[in-house]
Amino acid sequence: HFLYNTLNSIYQLCETNPMRARSMVNFFSEYLRNNLSTLEESGLISFETELSHIKTYLEIEKIRFEDSLEIEYDIKCVDFSLPVLTVQPIVENAVKHGTSKKRGGGKVTISTDENKECYIVKVADTGCGFDPAKPKNDGKRHVGIENVRQRLFNMCGGTLSIESEIDKGTLATIIIPKEGSNENNSGRR
Repeated sequence: HFLYNTLNSIYQLCETNPMRARSMVNFFSEYLRNNLSTLEESGLISFETELSHIKTYLEIEKIRFEDSLEIEYDIKCVDFSLPVLTVQPIVENAVKHGTSKKRGGGKVTISTDENKECYIVKVADTGCGFDPAKPKNDGKRHVGIENVRQRLFNMCGGTLSIESEIDKGTLATIIIPKEGSNENNSGRR
């Protein structure tokens, strides 16, 4: 959906605001280039690489949603590794299912921190939220978040937890053990 929505936005901007369309094409090509190159990675990647990819994605969404999407970064540490496309799908969900569905939009905050045992990555949104006790029953397979959980656990011993409240927003928390991230990172730091 993101690809189609982006292309449709570019198409519309070509008539209404060619300079913004040009900017969006630039971010979109960078997004695709980064996406394809990171998919070739079989091990862990640096958080800085993932964050760069997220920022490019959010630049595109910011052009699409303008003032209805606010983005905040609270990055306290970057010197760790994680599976490719771990945080980006969560950020995409925050925009797609959170802020874009809420009247007036909302804010997506990406933060990192660390303690002696682990690195912590949080993605919070002030979107529409959902009831975690009720699985989505729309006839579609929703495997993205479960794939992230499995890759986190299998590749670095990490976990993903999600808390949400209707009309308040959602918080996704990724925990990456420092010991686990060093054992399986295939020499990357």
